[in-house]
Formats: sequence, structure tokens, C-alpha cells
Amino acid sequence: MDEKNRIAAGNLSRRGFLAVGSAAAAATALPVGAGEGDEEKPRGIVQWRRLGRTGFRASDVSAGAGASDSNLVRYAYDLGINYFDTAESYGNGEHERVIGGAMEHMDRKKIFITTKLEIKAEDTEQTILDRYAKCLERLKTSYADALYMHAVSSADVVTNEHFHAAIKKLKEDGRVKHAGVSCHGPRGEEGDSMEKVLLAAVNDGRFDLMLLSYNFMNKDEAERVLAACKKADIGTTAMKTAPGAVELPSWDPKNPTGDLLKYIERKEKEGQERAKSIEEIEGWLASQKEAYEQTKEFRDKHGITSVAGLRVAAAKWVLQNPNMHTVCLGMRDFEQVDRFVALSGSRMQVAEARFIDDYRVAYSSSYCRHGCTDCLSQCSEHLPVSTIMRYAYYFSGQGREKEAMSKYARLAHGNGSTCMSCNAPCTGACPHGLDIRANLITAHSLLTIA
Repeated sequence: MDEKNRIAAGNLSRRGFLAVGSAAAAATALPVGAGEGDEEKPRGIVQWRRLGRTGFRASDVSAGAGASDSNLVRYAYDLGINYFDTAESYGNGEHERVIGGAMEHMDRKKIFITTKLEIKAEDTEQTILDRYAKCLERLKTSYADALYMHAVSSADVVTNEHFHAAIKKLKEDGRVKHAGVSCHGPRGEEGDSMEKVLLAAVNDGRFDLMLLSYNFMNKDEAERVLAACKKADIGTTAMKTAPGAVELPSWDPKNPTGDLLKYIERKEKEGQERAKSIEEIEGWLASQKEAYEQTKEFRDKHGITSVAGLRVAAAKWVLQNPNMHTVCLGMRDFEQVDRFVALSGSRMQVAEARFIDDYRVAYSSSYCRHGCTDCLSQCSEHLPVSTIMRYAYYFSGQGREKEAMSKYARLAHGNGSTCMSCNAPCTGACPHGLDIRANLITAHSLLTIA
């Protein structure tokens, strides 16, 4: 792509980083500064890692959901990224179309394309084949290198014979090369831990690839899975590499708006005085503010201004583990492509390692661990807490606003709206000190249309 076209396309897709607070805030000065010398002149991918028994040598930095412009995919490819991850559910197939739009400009034999299907209880071999055929149509390719079971939340699902029968037929027809599995952990009280699901997939023996959550705040479970994958020579891809949280909604007690206003109005219909509702709202906002203030020393020390530094430092941390073959990052604009590609082959500096250590301590009580279920027994509404917070992470940390809101809407009444009138029996249930109620109310405000 010539520079003129690159700039033109960039102007179409560039949007300022969404301001996020709490654990999603990050330092631009320290962690980004350590790698920013390369940012204006991207050097391209410099390291490739063998993707387990697939034998494919994947770029250590790969591209996941996020791109809304085929020019971004072409640009990432031109800089050496050769692994592209997508799914049927990403924008209802739109992300597959974005990759498909770039397909004619890439050497198909030199890239690795993965797509994913959520396997439903009613699925048969034929429905899986039919849905996958539409994936290929959107991708504009005759085959995918891997088809994944997407977001598996129960160990029982990995043995689904309809999926494996479909994979067998697709391999015979040359329409897929490998089978994979991705897991975010259980959804609410239903399902199993990420570790249990993925170890079951390792033991099943039919999966060549795994996509799993892995970051410096939530690493122990993933590292046990990585050890098993290494032993079985299974290819591994990291997702959810940067811990994240959401900012507080705007609040003016004299002029409340959005869901906070709806809450006040609903409570008034129930007979509660407006002043009491305002007192309740200010109570949970105050608890969030307290957690934010507790990190002031950290923010001052590292000059925290935006989310960019955290994503860079977190991805670089993952790259230090040779058992993780590629780090899959959502790239929403040309600037992010440049920034992440520059991480290829990098090593953490002392200052960056200190940042990671400081962050882990300062924000331990502000990060809802992906897939964690420790608090669920104390939730009277049985809400899928970590799932809701994951959707908030998609919105705030990855720019996948529409997808996040759509997924949240499917929870119907099993969402954070119930927390507003709840007496919070979950208080103190998080072993890391997260204020569950306040975070779920904040996530609800973020993920619903005011």
C-alpha cells in the first residue's frame, strides 16, 4: 500500500483511544517509551514461532478481532503478520468479510487463517458444515487453516461428535487443516474452569491448537495449560493479554442521565424518595472512587495517561514465554498495527518489568479475572460476573462496542441492572478485593444504550 492510500485509509478508521479508567488505565511514558523509538519506523515482524504440530511458523505477534477495514489487514500482512484470527460471531461475520476483502492481496499459502464456531446443543454435523461454508464464503477462501470450537465453557463439549465428524469431513475435502478450541472459562455458575476445559481438550487428542486467556494478572491457570500443550506439541495463541476494567459513568446528582436516571425513576415508582436513590448511587460511586484513589501513587509514579502503554507492556510480557507461540491482538487502526508489530522479537527492559510488578500490586483489587467464579456463590441473582466484565473489556479495551453490547443484551435480565437495588451480599466475596456490585453497575451503564 503506498503512503497516500495508507494515510487515507487510516483517516477512515482512526478513532481516539477510548478513555478507560481503573485497571484499564496505562502509562504511556514508561512502557510505551521503551519501545517507541521503533514506532515511527516499523521494522516489521522479526520472529516466527513453530505453531506446535501444525508445523506452521507463525509471526509471534498476530492479528485478532478489531480491524474494520481490509486495508488494515493488508497493512499488517505487509509488515509480516501471517496469522489472522476471526470468528463467525465477530460482528456477525463482518470481521471475516474484512479479512476476505484483503485475501486477494495476500499469498494464501503464506498465511494462517483461523475461524471459530460456537457449538450449540442443537447443532448437528450438517449445521456445522453449513455455518462453516458461510465462513469460507465471507473469508473468500476455499479453506481455513483451522476451525475452532469457540468459547467452550464446559469440558463435556470438547468431545462433541458432531463437531469432530464435521472436522473429519472437512479435512477429507481439503476445506480445513486443523481443529482448535478456545476458552474464556465458565459462564456464571454453569460450566468449568478454563484449565479443566483445555486440559480435557489436550487429553482428547484431536485438537492441534488452543486459544486461551493469558496475562500477568491471571497467569497460573494458563501456564499449567501451556505446560500440557508443550508436552502434546499443541499450538498456542494468547488472548486477553491486557487486564482491563471500566471507568465510572458521568454523574451529576442535580441532572442525572442514562441508566442512573432510569434507576431513580424506577425507584420513585416503587415509592422510594429521590434523595434515597441518589444516596445509594453516590455510595457505590464512592467505593469505586476509593479504589481509584488507592492507586494514585502508582499513577503518579508512572505518568498514567492512556490505555496504550498497558497493552504494549502486557503483550511484551506474554512474548517472553516461549511456550506461547503467538500473541493475538486486536488492531483497530494503523497506529496500533505499527505499535504491536514493533514488539516482535522484543525483550522486556528493567523499567518495564518494574511497571508490570507495580501494576500487579496496585490494581489487584481493580481487575476481574477472566473466567473466575470465586464470587458466584454469594450472588443472589446468580449473575455471570466475569462474563459481564469480559464484555466491558471488549467495549473499553478492544473497541468492540457493538459486539460487546450485543452479547450483553443476550443476557436479558441476568445483567448488572439488578445490582442497583441489591443489598450486595457479594461484598467481600472476591479474594482479590474487587468491588463486585460497583463494577457490575458500571459495566451495565457502559453496555446499554442510555
